[in-house]
Amino acid sequence: MKHIFTLTAIAFSSFMAMSFSAQAQDKPAQEPETTAVMGAGFFYAPEYLGAKKNRFGPALFGEYQNKNGFFLSSSRGIGYSQKVDNFSLSAGLGYRAGREDSRDSHSLSSSDDLKGMGDISGSATLNLNASTTFAGGISASFGTNLALSRRENGNAYHFGLSAPVFQTTSDKVEIGGSLTYSDAKYNQTYFGVTPTQTANSGYRTFSPKAGFSQALGTVSWTHVIDKNWSVRSAAGVSQVLGDAADSPLTKKKTSPILLTTVNYTF
Repeated sequence: MKHIFTLTAIAFSSFMAMSFSAQAQDKPAQEPETTAVMGAGFFYAPEYLGAKKNRFGPALFGEYQNKNGFFLSSSRGIGYSQKVDNFSLSAGLGYRAGREDSRDSHSLSSSDDLKGMGDISGSATLNLNASTTFAGGISASFGTNLALSRRENGNAYHFGLSAPVFQTTSDKVEIGGSLTYSDAKYNQTYFGVTPTQTANSGYRTFSPKAGFSQALGTVSWTHVIDKNWSVRSAAGVSQVLGDAADSPLTKKKTSPILLTTVNYTF
């Protein structure tokens, strides 16, 4: 599971969250109910955020939401959610996977372009999220991904908007966008180059500051086959921003990201 969701913790996290957050919201919000969704498919994304090369890989998704608020989710972790007025709030414990500096590894977030940079260890995280829906189905969200272990890996904050543009009884098309703000520790971990890493890799020394590191735009399509089965596909464009874009590790600032899964709702 660690290797499958490595990209989720770096460039893929916003994309997965935007793609699947609506999956649980497609049903009318009436009385709370217990739901479970499982999905499997594939993705196409950069080897790491800013990488020159992209790769295909397996995409797995699972989420259990108890009517009392408890959830167990591959994207949100394990925690509790609650609706207060028009706001949905959640807090969960999760895991942000690391990164490896050789394509020979089994990790999906690895690249030969990172040789000499050393591996980044994964972190246990506290994931806090808040969202609200306005007239017309427009949703706004804010989320944090705070490192509880390996705190030198830093913290990331996500701001998102999504809106439906077409909807029938069986099909729903949405557009969305998100921005990621990273603190200095996070940017140093994923985009910085220390003097030791310079000696090992040949990249120039680079010390990024805190700031916006990624913008993401997506178009997603959900097709409902019956009460249990559905197919969800999304296409997006990721843009590296700020000091992260100036990093010597960033080979390509703009990259396509694709995701499709077949889902079963219990």
